[in-house]
Amino acid sequence: MLGDQNLDAAANALISAYGWVKEWQVLLAGLLVVVAGLIVARAIRKAPAKVPAPEVIPDRGRLDLRREPRASAPPDRPGNLIGELEQLRSLIRSALSAFTLTAGENSPVQFLCQRVARLRPERFPLPGSATPAQHGLFAELLEQMDSLRQQLKREIKPDEMTGTLIKLNTSARNLVAALEPQLVSRRQAGSDLR
Repeated sequence: MLGDQNLDAAANALISAYGWVKEWQVLLAGLLVVVAGLIVARAIRKAPAKVPAPEVIPDRGRLDLRREPRASAPPDRPGNLIGELEQLRSLIRSALSAFTLTAGENSPVQFLCQRVARLRPERFPLPGSATPAQHGLFAELLEQMDSLRQQLKREIKPDEMTGTLIKLNTSARNLVAALEPQLVSRRQAGSDLR
């Protein structure tokens, strides 16, 4: 009999406590946020102060970046052009492999064709020692790039650009082979080992 009264009293106390907490939950949550903020603020105040690094003032002559030597390939090395052509060929291969019958306006093919058209190999001039044949290959490549850009402006379907992409890839490969024959021979040797 005494146990039943205690059990009923405990249940009633829990019900009333639940009701009180439910009514005052917004105030309790605010108090918990304030207490957490005080704890964080106290921890920040007691944290050791950072020692500032000594300020290093560089030489005045070094501050002007226009006087810095440029870290680029020598003018007789077409390294930047080769890299641009390799990137161009990689994007073309990706575009050609992504072609499907449903290549539409927002397809990966359209996106890759636009990325190909944004490349600017004309920014990288041929080396001074370039032969007339290399100049001819470079001019052919630039003409095909322009043709691709014109096709994109006219919004030709991507599957109609395959011929231009294939010609562009061939021109880029031929120009790389003409500029860096040892690079092509290393690739062929690597593919023979596979």
